[in-house]
Amino acid sequence: MIKNKILITGGAGFIGAHLANELKKNNKIMIVDNLENKGGIPHIDKSNFFVKGNILDKKILKKIETWKPDIIYHLAAQSGGEGAYDDPKKDFDTNGFGTYLIAKLAKKIKCKYFIYASSVAVYGSSKKKLTENSNINPDSIYGISKYAGEMFVNQILNKTNVKVRIFRIFNTYGPGENLQNLKKGMVSIYCSFIWKKKPLIIKGSLYRYRNLMYIFDCVNILCRSINNKKLKKFEILNLSNGKKIIVKDLVKMILKVNNLKEWKIINKKDTPGDSFGNNASDKILKKKFNDYKFINLEDGLKKYFLWINKIKDKNLINSHPYKINKNYKI
Repeated sequence: MIKNKILITGGAGFIGAHLANELKKNNKIMIVDNLENKGGIPHIDKSNFFVKGNILDKKILKKIETWKPDIIYHLAAQSGGEGAYDDPKKDFDTNGFGTYLIAKLAKKIKCKYFIYASSVAVYGSSKKKLTENSNINPDSIYGISKYAGEMFVNQILNKTNVKVRIFRIFNTYGPGENLQNLKKGMVSIYCSFIWKKKPLIIKGSLYRYRNLMYIFDCVNILCRSINNKKLKKFEILNLSNGKKIIVKDLVKMILKVNNLKEWKIINKKDTPGDSFGNNASDKILKKKFNDYKFINLEDGLKKYFLWINKIKDKNLINSHPYKINKNYKI
């Protein structure tokens, strides 16, 4: 019996492909993706209804309207701080105006849920623990565009019957990331150098800090946001484990899980829009999700390298975990 018709924009990307895999049981899934995602290895499950295209395209929007999903997960985005500086207009068009169009469509078709993947980047750097009420002060083009998306969702859907969840997702890593992309994902970038057996290049201070979340936890929370009676009709949440990790300690842990005592490290200047540090309070998230237990960094990295060490194709085309093993479990 089919439960829901679920649209996932950006559903072939890093987070989207895993989300689609978790939701496909007893649900009909529609994936809309332009396959330009640079953060993840594109993957499409043939059992899902796939539409290749851009969310800015009126024809694509019409196809979504005709299909009429019950639930929309809006993940489609230019998803990286450094990459936004390559083409700021594209970044804002996709993350800002694209979200406006999808939110308007959600209102028109009167869907049940609208889940928007926002970002920690909306906060910018902060020495204080970030709560959902912390000041919004993005220090990157990417952060500005993601917050614009939040404001469009609020303006369009807040006074409707659509249940809205906005997740400000903190740094997420895991199988399926594009290890060839050195402009997105601190963990994947550093792990990429180990995979390639090259000196590890660190751009910026070794004392920058982040919250680092394994992909399973990110996807699991997104899935559980449906039918969660503890969530308000319109809810904004930090999606983070609330564990502060310093770059220096992250590198040590990457070496540890690979049984490496030393590695050549090259330190370079930081990149535009790179926050020095952000660290979230997970108090509200844990309250709303029954004191959810996150995978710790060491165990997450071990799971990550189980996949990385299976990669044989350096161009990664056939290296997505679900291509290596269709029953892969994150």
